[in-house]
Amino acid sequence: MATTSLYTLAVLDRADEYTGLIEDVTTLAPEFTTFGAHKRPGTWYKTVKRTTLPTAQFRNANAGTTASASTYKSEIKEMFFLDTRLQMDEAIQEADTAHLGSLWQLEAEGALRASAILLGQQTWYGTSADSSGFTGIRAQLSNTVAAGGTTNSTSAYLVWMDEQQGVRFDVGNDGQFAISAPIRQQVADPNDSSKSFFAYVGNLKAWIGLNQLSNLASWGVTGVNASNKMTDILASQLIAKIPVARRQNLRWFMNRSAESYLQQSRSTFNPGIVASGGASGWQFQPAGADGRPAFAPLPNTCQGYPITLTDSVLDTETNS
Repeated sequence: MATTSLYTLAVLDRADEYTGLIEDVTTLAPEFTTFGAHKRPGTWYKTVKRTTLPTAQFRNANAGTTASASTYKSEIKEMFFLDTRLQMDEAIQEADTAHLGSLWQLEAEGALRASAILLGQQTWYGTSADSSGFTGIRAQLSNTVAAGGTTNSTSAYLVWMDEQQGVRFDVGNDGQFAISAPIRQQVADPNDSSKSFFAYVGNLKAWIGLNQLSNLASWGVTGVNASNKMTDILASQLIAKIPVARRQNLRWFMNRSAESYLQQSRSTFNPGIVASGGASGWQFQPAGADGRPAFAPLPNTCQGYPITLTDSVLDTETNS
């Protein structure tokens, strides 16, 4: 088990206090701060959804109609235990000079970031990211449009962000999401089970579920890669599959590759035979007569819906 060590202290010792800790882990996982989150007592709850309406009819005088009723479906929504464990030998804790602040606090901050990254991956890929966690959006997509890629591709996901009936996080035990205070206790030597030592232990813990309340709450343009770019045409085809009643409060989630492909598709720089001195793989053209710029700006919307960039959506998806 990886724990903080004297080597960690040696690395931190005499570090420049003005500069502080330089963060080179640049994974952006905005899902937990973008999706709505609702506090829940306990670790599960029940929902009821209407799946069909009664049949409305006109009738003639002295003629009857057939009685009908709505149909309903009950579902159980679960939350799953997230556990990011921290352990620090008391010898390390007491030798910490706190040049960059308490080492325990640095590790606690790291635990928060690591948990956000895992939640981002779990949001899209579910049990493929962590088999003990919740089901991801990719397994619950209401409809898709295929760009054409099969392997080593990505997707642009369009999500209904409504907190009551769309996609949201549920945080159990009344919204508990916190790191416990460090507790001094005896722990086993990982290299010799017959020995033990005292250490400070704690963890970040929470009960979290990502729940798609309605069956019509997420869609995707799948199979996007360099040969099968994300385009406004594909986005339009996807939106055509979305009921009008679901076209408010939608948001795109895509990674940097899909963003780049969408930008390229909006530009008049097109792939072609490379002229002498030209950039590899591109044929340079003037701005189009339709008003498109020679190279479009970075997209922040697509078909009128905002784009959120995330590193949680991979470039290694496989589509049949």
